[in-house]
Amino acid sequence: MASSSQSIEPQKDDTFSQDIKALLGPVIMDMDKNIIATQQSQHDFGQEIERLIAELEVFTDIADPPKLQTSLEKLVDAKKKLNNSIKLLHQTNTRLERMEQSMNTSI
Repeated sequence: MASSSQSIEPQKDDTFSQDIKALLGPVIMDMDKNIIATQQSQHDFGQEIERLIAELEVFTDIADPPKLQTSLEKLVDAKKKLNNSIKLLHQTNTRLERMEQSMNTSI
């Protein structure tokens, strides 16, 4: 009788693991896709900021430049914030990948 209940327990654990994977798997995959899309968008945004910074730096070399220093500083600050966001998204993506691998190995 005891061996019968022991064989039922692993089946319950497997069913529970499969249910959790079925429930969370699509959510994790969707989050992963969204994180990758966001990272690409932020990468593109970062390139655009670099381009704008380069254009503004041309004006700073002019003898009587227009007052662009504050705009340049804002762009540089935005780039720093963007880089921090990219770093955070990368860490989040790495955690999601570990969760997905953990879910795959638990089954």
